[in-house]
Amino acid sequence: MTTKPVVLVTGAGGFIGGWVAEALHLAGWDVRAGISRWMSAARIARFPLEIVQCNVMDQASLDDALKGVDVVVHCARGPDEDDEVAKSGTRLLIERAKVAGATKMVFTSSVAVYGDATGLIGEDTAPVGDMSAYGNSKLVAEAVCDELATDDFPVVGIRPTLVYGPFSQQWSAPYVARFASGRWTALGARGEGKCNLVYVGDLVRMIRFMIENDTGRFAVFNGNGPEVPSWNSYLERFNDALGFPRLAAPDPSLGLKVALRRPVRKVGKYLLANHRDLLVAVASRSSKIKSAMKKAEEDLRLRPNDDEMNRFATDVTYSMDRAAKIGFVPRTSVDEGIAMTADWARDIGLVA
Repeated sequence: MTTKPVVLVTGAGGFIGGWVAEALHLAGWDVRAGISRWMSAARIARFPLEIVQCNVMDQASLDDALKGVDVVVHCARGPDEDDEVAKSGTRLLIERAKVAGATKMVFTSSVAVYGDATGLIGEDTAPVGDMSAYGNSKLVAEAVCDELATDDFPVVGIRPTLVYGPFSQQWSAPYVARFASGRWTALGARGEGKCNLVYVGDLVRMIRFMIENDTGRFAVFNGNGPEVPSWNSYLERFNDALGFPRLAAPDPSLGLKVALRRPVRKVGKYLLANHRDLLVAVASRSSKIKSAMKKAEEDLRLRPNDDEMNRFATDVTYSMDRAAKIGFVPRTSVDEGIAMTADWARDIGLVA
């Protein structure tokens, strides 16, 4: 691809989509930032790029967003439990992109498609164990991409690992709050699992590489970073880079505390999903109840949950050999990524 194409980025109001839209725009590309809700446009509105409403479940919305587009970078997603958005939304997007004359799509999937597989994971590794709703939705979307991809409209799927960096509300910002609280301790033996991280800037580079290079009708690639530290190493280095005191010694009762909080998390999740209005009404009538609810929510947010504890101890590494064979290699070390993330946290006031 010798000239820069017109690119539609779906999900541009989100973490990864926003980064893709911003980075390609700053590189001089003609970017159309697709968002589902105008309230999500605040971040990308800092740049003079075209912002359009883009609902992957609505044909009219897609047709407007796809006018004159050459390449689609599909970062939009629905709720984890909603396979219909993954299936029908991805299908409609590809079908309308072809009609509009687009010639390629890059789709952000996830290593969640491997389920509970451990050890060294390549792109041909079969899923193991119970698939999460999120992983299943990505598998469904990948199947649609494979079905509809053609030589004239190739699709590339990227399966990122844990994407960290500025604006990350999953693997960066929450840990800043946890470290700042003083409640987060070292993990000890529970934290010796592999921490597969990819700095968001490297993921953007990978997406751009896949746009610019031929990978065949349909292909998927893992998107991991250049090194795989332990969780202990990542969290301790991140904490130190933020300037906080060293993490306290591992809590020998951490496993028990996580187990005791399990029913509280389960009930809280159910109430928020099904009776949010009732919770708000109850809290508004009693300052004591409101304070207790806030304290409980904060305690749960600042401490590890079951899924995290399992992840912290898991021995798994996602191979980048397939991407390396076609010329893509991630270049941001964990220390470099942490330093940039810590600078961002200070710049926006997450750290004093």
